Amino acid sequence: MKLFYSVPSPYARKARMVLIEARLEGRVESEALDPWSDPAGYRDHNPLGKVPALVRDDGPALFQSNAVCEFLNAEGGAQLYPEDDPARWTALRQLALADGILDAAVTVRMELTFHEPEQISQKLVERQELSVVQAIAALESDADALEGPVTIGQIAVACALGYRDFRFADVDWRTAHPKLAAWFAAFSTRASMTATDPTA
Repeated sequence: MKLFYSVPSPYARKARMVLIEARLEGRVESEALDPWSDPAGYRDHNPLGKVPALVRDDGPALFQSNAVCEFLNAEGGAQLYPEDDPARWTALRQLALADGILDAAVTVRMELTFHEPEQISQKLVERQELSVVQAIAALESDADALEGPVTIGQIAVACALGYRDFRFADVDWRTAHPKLAAWFAAFSTRASMTATDPTA
């Protein structure tokens, strides 16, 4: 199997972290690429032209980070997706909040990167940033639920917060969210986090 990823992509980072947490590094080859350059043949694996994409040995390629993550979790026999309530729903809620942060933050990043200042939609930026602020506040209010065995929810939250630090370093989310900041500082020491740090 081969996992295609881009170092800056927080979605691909999520898949790379699951690969490490599921102890699949020796069984899955990884290859970095720039999806924006549309590498020859890449859309044969992922018609959307995005990362991550997982080329399997015994089936069609998988893409979209959550599908890739769930497959890698099952392939490695990991338990990143709790089976029992309420832990399962807690992890999936965290995953939804984290993906929402990423979707909103990436939208803002694209808006600011690809448009001239006079063409930027401030209404769009403000709405997306409001979603980020509200989601981070929700994670802070339920920060205790981030403790315990590693889950896909924790991985996704760490990727979302890491992306905020990476692309929006001038925005201080920590001061108003001390419990979340303390959790993130501790979680960031995991090998899967340090190995996939886009700033490393």
